[in-house]
Amino acid sequence: MVLMFRAYFDASGNRTKSVLTMAGFVSREKKWERFEDDWKALLPSTMTMFHMTDFVNSRKGWESWKGPQHSKRRAEFISSLAECIKKATNKGFAQSMRLSHYDQCDKDYRVTEHYGSLYGVLGMGCLGRLQKWATKKKIDRKNILCIFEDGDEGQGAFLKLARAEGFNAIPQGKADIRAFDACDLAAWKARAVVDDSWERQLQLRDPKAADRILSSLTLVEDIVSDAGEVGMLTADGLKRACLVLRIPKRK
Repeated sequence: MVLMFRAYFDASGNRTKSVLTMAGFVSREKKWERFEDDWKALLPSTMTMFHMTDFVNSRKGWESWKGPQHSKRRAEFISSLAECIKKATNKGFAQSMRLSHYDQCDKDYRVTEHYGSLYGVLGMGCLGRLQKWATKKKIDRKNILCIFEDGDEGQGAFLKLARAEGFNAIPQGKADIRAFDACDLAAWKARAVVDDSWERQLQLRDPKAADRILSSLTLVEDIVSDAGEVGMLTADGLKRACLVLRIPKRK
């Protein structure tokens, strides 16, 4: 019997942020189906999806959770979401890079011409780690459907590159797929760890709540194996990749 898998990925950050992160999870199709029901059961009845930025900033339906008196409630809720992710997924992946480091490398090498954008760099990085996991588990990449949340800048060029490399990669909207909620949570955590200045601003607004939320997310790190190192890619690391891939220098 051929086992079919799905891998979902979502990006956190954009050109207005100092760091871009992509995170994702892979699991069997049946486990993802069960995850959908389990995840929805954890959300408040008024919420149809989860977005970490809205939750942290107590907006778009999370207003009643605001304030230090709800710190324990918020941390316990995030812990329950993290446990749900651990139960439903086989492996997690995360890749982050500072926009300034990407621009620095792109000045010397034709990075954008090859990857399309930083989104493409992180996407191929995540797919590379997915392939490493699949090889270890003796799973053919053809049996893994790689699904990326639709709409991110640079996605079109990245998907073209991913397909050329043999990955079954497609875009899909978030509205009806709760697996993207899990990716969003993991990507937020990884980006917050890398972007120290952003995290400090969060802690200044509500130190106790922020500390408890961030500490509870260590549960996600158990499944997002790269979260401890945050899958951080530097300018030097990307330059080394350019040499390996024979990406030409700019004249």
